[in-house]
Amino acid sequence: MRVDAYPHIALGHLNRCLNLGSSLEEYGHNVTFICYDDSATQKILSKSPFEYKLIPFKINEKQNKYEEFSELEALADSSDLLLVDSYNVDKGYFEFLNNHFPIVGYLDDLGLDFDVDLVINPSCNVTDNDYMAKNILCGLQYVILGDDYRVGRIEAFNTKKCSILVTMGGIDHYNLSSRVIPILEEISLDIEVNIVIGPYYQNIQLIQDAVKKSCLVINLFENVSNLVPIILRSSIALTAGGFTAYELAAMSTPSVGLALWENQHSNIECLSNQGALIPLYYAQIEDLDKELFKELSRLINDSGLVMSMSKKARNAIDGNGANRISQEITKYYE
Repeated sequence: MRVDAYPHIALGHLNRCLNLGSSLEEYGHNVTFICYDDSATQKILSKSPFEYKLIPFKINEKQNKYEEFSELEALADSSDLLLVDSYNVDKGYFEFLNNHFPIVGYLDDLGLDFDVDLVINPSCNVTDNDYMAKNILCGLQYVILGDDYRVGRIEAFNTKKCSILVTMGGIDHYNLSSRVIPILEEISLDIEVNIVIGPYYQNIQLIQDAVKKSCLVINLFENVSNLVPIILRSSIALTAGGFTAYELAAMSTPSVGLALWENQHSNIECLSNQGALIPLYYAQIEDLDKELFKELSRLINDSGLVMSMSKKARNAIDGNGANRISQEITKYYE
């Protein structure tokens, strides 16, 4: 697995590769991670069961391209398949990999078509015809989640009290975690708020100050390695449009999904089309606080809507994507 995590791109790519790695090991494969030497990455990998190597070069970084190639070349003889998960790739990058690795795969989100053996794109917006690769796995059935998401939410919702999860992923660029607190207060004072603080958050003090001023019951969660217990104590969510939007859907959790970046539009659109979340697109909204008030009010005040969206969310994402991919990789290449 060649994948990076650092403040600019956060943890989504790394997390899904870790989940896929766990599934591949269930099928008897040995998995090694090659990642940029970031402190959060090191902390996560050190707690994982995988072999890993941290290098001082980001994927396809122009000024260090050949140094990275040298690191990868040294691992080529001991690898049967190299799977890359990054947006920062191009034709030349894969030309090098194809010359050194027996099989090269690409985990795509953006519809980027390169000369590789295998493409995985867990999106509803692409088809096999969009890629030149021999083996193509695309669609929501290939969303990569961990083992806990195969089971899903077992206990019924507590419809008597609203509990909302607020998560912006690895970094909260727009300070939404604290901005949403007075909005929720305006909707109702009878709400429990569970705020997850990501490893790259630079606004922790602002969040803590907003919590102190609030009349709401607010729980802060830092250094979270497993989001599942927090999801299960929450009846709805406000989430950025990255990896977590799929995790929430697999756990039958209705969400307001906020696409903060262009690469998150596909996730939000796919889940919205399935009725799993209420979509918002940050760049297209003039008054975000007003829109958040409107859409969060819908979920908080309509238990029927919550139950309907909950069923549709789990139908859209069943949590078995990593297992399906592992089966296909084993069938194609073992």
